[in-house]
Amino acid sequence: MARPHIEFIQAQCLDWLPEERLPGAWRKVLSRDDDSGSVTLLQKIDADFHFGDARPLAAGEEFYVLGGSYYLNGYEYSAGCYGYFPAGSERRDCYSPRGAVLLRMFDHAPVPASEDPAGTAERAHDRPVIPFVDAYRMVWDRSILDHRLAALLPARKILRLDPVSGQKTFLFMTAPQTHPISWSGPLESHPTPEEAFLIAGDLTGPCGTMQAGAYFWRPPHIPHGPFGSRAGSLSLIRFVDGVHENIWSEETEPFSYHRPYRPILPPELLGQARPLNMREPW
Repeated sequence: MARPHIEFIQAQCLDWLPEERLPGAWRKVLSRDDDSGSVTLLQKIDADFHFGDARPLAAGEEFYVLGGSYYLNGYEYSAGCYGYFPAGSERRDCYSPRGAVLLRMFDHAPVPASEDPAGTAERAHDRPVIPFVDAYRMVWDRSILDHRLAALLPARKILRLDPVSGQKTFLFMTAPQTHPISWSGPLESHPTPEEAFLIAGDLTGPCGTMQAGAYFWRPPHIPHGPFGSRAGSLSLIRFVDGVHENIWSEETEPFSYHRPYRPILPPELLGQARPLNMREPW
């Protein structure tokens, strides 16, 4: 089956589990497709981690470093750095002197490429490596965003456009003290799945207020919104296996910063989910 609708869970609610093939590494699985094996997870790497048996995988991987630093193929990835390696890519010199936390997104089961050479070649075809992107060196793009999102004062940094499927991965920010005009707005939907991880700030929507660490996987054609933010937000978003398109409703829905936490989750996550309280610094 395809990945279930997850909207939303705070990653802080999940336990770190040891990586069986990577001593010194830990994972929190955020979502998984049981048919293809594609999976999104958080990975924590202990200080002085070194993996000398790195090898090509049957899956393409995108990753974004949330904290610490991580070395792969001669590149140092610190917080805010991104990489994409298609299936079958070389992997060497994998280590972390200080430890790191990464968001990792695989398009297939991350098993050795030798277990599925034909599938590995097919998934890699016409997909070039993006070995290193430092998002801090990118300029925020405000020029081509949907005007119906204008109340959020948004901007984005595109990390990757898939040349085969049109899939898009980008950073998305909203300004603080934003909400729909007149406190109501239309709903949007998309023809592709949408996946997001909130890196910083807060974002309130129909399922409650997401804090840093919130994650959702929303299947296609599910109406959602409107949204607003008290303190501003920074998210990594992917529109998966197709071209991103916003489809807007004619009707509008009211918005409130005080929406209760009412998640849409599969049974195995429902018992672990809980809202996080807003931080009160004074």
